[in-house]
Amino acid sequence: MRRGYSYIEGVEELLSVLKANGYEIHAFTNYPIWYIMIEDKLKLSNYLSWTFCSCLMGKRKPDPNLYLDVLKHLNIEPGSCIFVDDRLGNVEAANEAGFKGFQFKNADELRKDLSLVGVDVSTCLSKDSAPTTQCS
Repeated sequence: MRRGYSYIEGVEELLSVLKANGYEIHAFTNYPIWYIMIEDKLKLSNYLSWTFCSCLMGKRKPDPNLYLDVLKHLNIEPGSCIFVDDRLGNVEAANEAGFKGFQFKNADELRKDLSLVGVDVSTCLSKDSAPTTQCS
């Protein structure tokens, strides 16, 4: 099962840029407990926290109460929370809860969407070709 998971083109770089630019990123997933195997393979925790896993919370997207639980846990207003998901129904539920929701199609389109709501997705390349926000 682990071999079946890999980063979608451009996603790891985007996560790296968001982290370097100081954004707090949380997983909000319906994966069962085997999300741990995904973590073992992709090391997503380098970029995000596995904060909201349905197998641990007892609720699944698009349950409206789960979105409210997220806001309460993070102690933030809905409008300051961006939600990204590949399933339109989950995005619609997030939007109804007041989140800024975007349906993931590809990394380039997500960059554009995030930029439109003021998220800094700018990056430069360091000497070793790794993304960095320290441009010279």
